[in-house]
Amino acid sequence: MQINKFTQKSMEAIKECEKIALEYGNQEIEQEHLLLALVRQTDGLIPQLLEKMNIVLADFDSRVEAAVNKRTKVQGGNQYIGQDLNKVLISAEDIAGVMGDEYVSVEHLMLTMIDKPNREIKSIFNEYPPSGRQTVALGSCL
Repeated sequence: MQINKFTQKSMEAIKECEKIALEYGNQEIEQEHLLLALVRQTDGLIPQLLEKMNIVLADFDSRVEAAVNKRTKVQGGNQYIGQDLNKVLISAEDIAGVMGDEYVSVEHLMLTMIDKPNREIKSIFNEYPPSGRQTVALGSCL
């Protein structure tokens, strides 16, 4: 992963997911932390996309926060990036390249989480159908 290939917003999200993990006592930083960071970005693209898909942002945020709360809590020790989040960060660079983009942006991170979700993220995405269509889940719309 080349952090210098990430946009300002995507770097902010990565730094914020580390803070979120620390706040919740999670030693392992995972996809749930990144998704919560993306959802909470002020003036961010991901909250705007969710709203355009008629997903109630406060409900989605609460659901993702509940997933973060379920993660193992540890006192002390060093934080580390979990295997599933690492896949997202590395694969986001690949997606950016395929799309002809020089930098990894928040949409690349989100697309990669949709493509390579861990079990909890997959469950969250399946709970939120976009645009009122009950048969299509979030994961299949982007």
